[in-house]
Amino acid sequence: MQHKTMTIQEVARLAGVSVATVSRVLNNSPLVKDNTRAKVMDVIQKFDYQPNLLGRDLRRSETMKVLVLTPSLERPIVADIVQGMEDRGKEEGYYVLVCPTSNNADRERELLRMLQNRLADGVIVIYSTLSKEELSALGQKHSIVQCLEFVDASYTRSVSIDDEQAAFDAVSHLVEQGHRRIALIAGSPLVNSTRLREQGYRRALEYYSIPFREEWVRYGDYGHEHAGSIMNELMKLPEPPTGIFCMSDNMGIGCINAIHKAGLRVPEDMAVIGFDNTREATMAFPELTTIHQPKYELGQTAMQLLIHNMTSSDKSYENAILPHKLIVRASTAAKATK
Repeated sequence: MQHKTMTIQEVARLAGVSVATVSRVLNNSPLVKDNTRAKVMDVIQKFDYQPNLLGRDLRRSETMKVLVLTPSLERPIVADIVQGMEDRGKEEGYYVLVCPTSNNADRERELLRMLQNRLADGVIVIYSTLSKEELSALGQKHSIVQCLEFVDASYTRSVSIDDEQAAFDAVSHLVEQGHRRIALIAGSPLVNSTRLREQGYRRALEYYSIPFREEWVRYGDYGHEHAGSIMNELMKLPEPPTGIFCMSDNMGIGCINAIHKAGLRVPEDMAVIGFDNTREATMAFPELTTIHQPKYELGQTAMQLLIHNMTSSDKSYENAILPHKLIVRASTAAKATK
């Protein structure tokens, strides 16, 4: 019996599976269980279903490819996030294409045209150079999830931690260790997470009745070399800080190195706390206190949110906030002496 007008949705309904599962069977994916494959093939053979790969009756998920746009692959946190995306995508039969953009808006727009040309089904953006208006317009037509960094764009989903609260917790820890002269070495002021973490820093100072000092707030590039240079500047101030909150572990390591080179001790003279809880944090001497971001889980959740919006008619645009955790190590463990 031939049923030329049958769609992939009808095959999925008759087999009692999702459209994505039918696509995986058609693509000979090894991820499909034998009994599930048999049910799908039974329907395909019974109705002589002939998939038209260029036809309009296939859902957007037919390519089984997802784009992941990231400014760079050099930041240590990115590798674990992408691994979470790849593992979750593989479970559902999706191929993950990781594309560095070098913070170039034209390059990002060029890659996003893969969605418009139906060469990919959806996109996860770790950091976008595009405006919220551009992202909102794309989100109306395509499935988009922002991960880690995000802007408040309509028709997109995001997954992150509570950056403001995480910064508040970091500064509170330094205060509890006896510090009142606390510096902030931040990332780019153009990035949303930087703004939120600086808000958390300021809120903590206000909560503990510590005056805000503009000369103790500096902006960097998340790398250890620039952070080391900033640390040298801070140590030359007439009244240098004794507690340093950095917005990345690499920054924290750069600060520790600069403090040692100046002949001072960590944490006895200056305490340092980082952010992300990367592997590098445990390689510092002393080991770096830091804010743990659930990197792998952020990636997994971002992929799960994307798959839901690509395959479900009941789309959602709620944001997901994952829990963070303060990891106390030797770089802040001693009580401050100043």
